[in-house]
Amino acid sequence: MVAGYILTGGKSRRMEGRIKLFLTFRGRSFYEYIQCALSAFPAIYLSVAEENMSLYTSISLPKIVDIDSDSGPLGGICSGLKLCRGADALFVTACDTPLISRKDVEQVMKVYQAYRDRGEEKIVVAKSGGKVQPLFGIYPKAVLGVMEAMILEGDYKMRNLLDKTKAVVVLLSESSQAGRNINTMEDYRELNKDDKLLKGEFLC
Repeated sequence: MVAGYILTGGKSRRMEGRIKLFLTFRGRSFYEYIQCALSAFPAIYLSVAEENMSLYTSISLPKIVDIDSDSGPLGGICSGLKLCRGADALFVTACDTPLISRKDVEQVMKVYQAYRDRGEEKIVVAKSGGKVQPLFGIYPKAVLGVMEAMILEGDYKMRNLLDKTKAVVVLLSESSQAGRNINTMEDYRELNKDDKLLKGEFLC
């Protein structure tokens, strides 16, 4: 089984302390958009740092507490692969990507399933906006050993993990907004001023 997995990120310093998942766009929270994009999965988990647990009590999703909160997204994904019961792989996305779509998710899943049908457990990530997106893709438990070794070595770079495991990269459509991360308040203001997004296919 593949489960959805939302990384909640760090301390939101560049967002003036505002919690990204609770930011709103067109009257709905980022969380609602992301949950909708991942709605085909039988389970969705929220990855959180222990010190931030109280921030997400209003979200009913099961929460996975980071085992090592100092190892960034790599540590968050590693914790999920260890602790998400019944999941053979996780479809990972970040909390600051409200414009991901079910179509984007399906495209990545299709490639992952094709490799799995051939007996290959591969990391499969998207390329969108001209860049590889390590935090939009599927991570199987088969790569857990590589991730644990990297963390022990103090290497937390997601791109190094993709290189070490010969990850598969899926080019999303030109209309995809999966690579649009809302990292700062300026990004957030620009998002809300973008009238082209009113009828986008990515809006669940």
